[in-house]
Amino acid sequence: MSTNFKLNKMSKTKFNGFEKYFIQTALRHAIQEAETDVLAAESAGKKSLYAPGYFTMVGNEIIDKVNSMTLKRYQD
Repeated sequence: MSTNFKLNKMSKTKFNGFEKYFIQTALRHAIQEAETDVLAAESAGKKSLYAPGYFTMVGNEIIDKVNSMTLKRYQD
């Protein structure tokens, strides 16, 4: 008896809703943490390689890219 199950029904080229949510949530957390680190270093008198707002700018571009690489029905 041979039963052929297709276990992986996910798109290989686009993100589904859960994947988009997971990636964007992780990115938002990383952006917030990086911005906090930059501000903390600045307030401690240390020089940072990154200006405040840099990670927010780059992170939001990546979030937009993830959205554009998501199946249409799950896009913002």
